[in-house]
Amino acid sequence: MADLVRRADFTNSLVHLTRERKEMNKKTFKLELVASPFEVLKEILTAGTIRGGLGFVKGAQPVVCLSEIPLASMDEFAGPVDGSARYRFYGVALSKKAVFSAGGRPVIYIPDDEGEWIPDDQTWRQVRFDPPQVDWTHEREWRAPGDLDLTKVPGLYVIVWSSDEAKEIANLKCPVDSLIRAVLPMQHLNMML
Repeated sequence: MADLVRRADFTNSLVHLTRERKEMNKKTFKLELVASPFEVLKEILTAGTIRGGLGFVKGAQPVVCLSEIPLASMDEFAGPVDGSARYRFYGVALSKKAVFSAGGRPVIYIPDDEGEWIPDDQTWRQVRFDPPQVDWTHEREWRAPGDLDLTKVPGLYVIVWSSDEAKEIANLKCPVDSLIRAVLPMQHLNMML
């Protein structure tokens, strides 16, 4: 087996972070909170699957989005529920090898008008890049086509905000119980990183 890359700006894992789920109230026409990021994480673990979606994806292939962000840099990528960050400190971390084996690949950051060479069945990998107006490269994104079956990975880490939530996850009965290597409370890790 090849040696793993060891650099502060690099990681051998990928994270899938959650955020709150909101839905449009048909009476008020306002977005309302339906599930907190922690509830969404528990749904993922209980199902044993990260469901693919189509948001910001070219083509009709649903995908699961992940990031190469190192845990030590996660506070630049995620934030508390009351903040303005796009993602929250809730999710799962998986090895790149496991995601690659499931069909996951790094996205291709290029301008839309340069993507015609990408085969139709791979357009889900293209992300628009038009700096400085459109630049998502800080997300260091990977995508896996379809749903990601967590019961088929060799192991995973669960990311939560607090130690109380970590205890709740430790007691959660789900199909990936035996695959959870650790539950990482980011509130405490952020103080040390």
